[in-house]
Amino acid sequence: MNLAYTRQMKLAHLKIVSLLVLTSFVLTFAITVSAQQPQLSLADLLIALRSKKVTLLERNAILTEAVKQRGVTFTLTPDIEKELAATGADKGLIDSIRQKIAASKPAPVPIATPIPTPTPPDYSFFQKRGDVNLGKGEFTLALADYNKAVELKADDPVSFLNRGKAHYNLKSFDKSIADYDRSIDLNPKESVAYYNRGVSYEKMDNASKAITDYQRAIQLDPTNELAKSSLKRLQDEEAKALAKAQTTTVPQPAKIPEFLNLGSLSADNATRMVTPVYSPIAQRSNIEGKVTVEVELDEKGNVVQAKATTGHQLLRGSAEDAARKSKFKPAMFGDLALKAKGTINYNFSLKAKS
Repeated sequence: MNLAYTRQMKLAHLKIVSLLVLTSFVLTFAITVSAQQPQLSLADLLIALRSKKVTLLERNAILTEAVKQRGVTFTLTPDIEKELAATGADKGLIDSIRQKIAASKPAPVPIATPIPTPTPPDYSFFQKRGDVNLGKGEFTLALADYNKAVELKADDPVSFLNRGKAHYNLKSFDKSIADYDRSIDLNPKESVAYYNRGVSYEKMDNASKAITDYQRAIQLDPTNELAKSSLKRLQDEEAKALAKAQTTTVPQPAKIPEFLNLGSLSADNATRMVTPVYSPIAQRSNIEGKVTVEVELDEKGNVVQAKATTGHQLLRGSAEDAARKSKFKPAMFGDLALKAKGTINYNFSLKAKS
């Protein structure tokens, strides 16, 4: 009986001691928290979790509250989380650590994304867009684009050629001719430019200049069927008009053209055919080839204007000088001498000089 009583007294004494220890630990922790101690390190948590003074459940509860109040000094990596769990940390404690770390991170500062400055369009952009608008029949829009293209690049024959088409479709035939003139100056070998200018001349009722352009277009490109058909049509119309004038009961005065087109001129047409001087510079540079000179003649056959349209630049000047010094038989329209146009071909060859 005395032995049982003694055991009961010992158990009661142990419970009282444990309660006093727990109370002391809690009071100590509370004092620590209230004193705003530094943040908890990983070592602090591991040592506290291994303490045997209170139960594991109570340890986790106390440490969870401490983490919320004081925070931690470490980052919760997968390895650290695994070590904490192995030491006895429960989900509540680990979640409180994770939340405290997340709350302590500074809010990200948004970085302004620079807006790239667009590259300004060049002449090719306006030229291509003008071509698209021209194909769609938007001639006013096409004209605006071609205006910008030639403003940015004033030596592109294609832009002037296509702007001439836009002017033509807007019925500004004089402006289309001016653009075709510029395109031909920049590229005198483009058959299409001569053909298009001839079409515009027709709209201006200048059949003579239209015929000249169609002939030139065919010389540059014998496969230009549009130029061939247009030339044949005008020549047929002139022949019909002449035949009608000759067979009419009441003679009607034939329409006197401004110019007669004589085509290619040779010594057979000339009263004086001057041979061009082969410049020493051209000879030393071994420059040869054919030069075509377009000439205009007055009623007496004098050359009043000469312009080389093909051939090397070093050969053109002497060819034009020779053409101006030449003289041809008057071009006759019935009994009437008229102004005329034609071309003279000069061949420069170094073999002839050797």
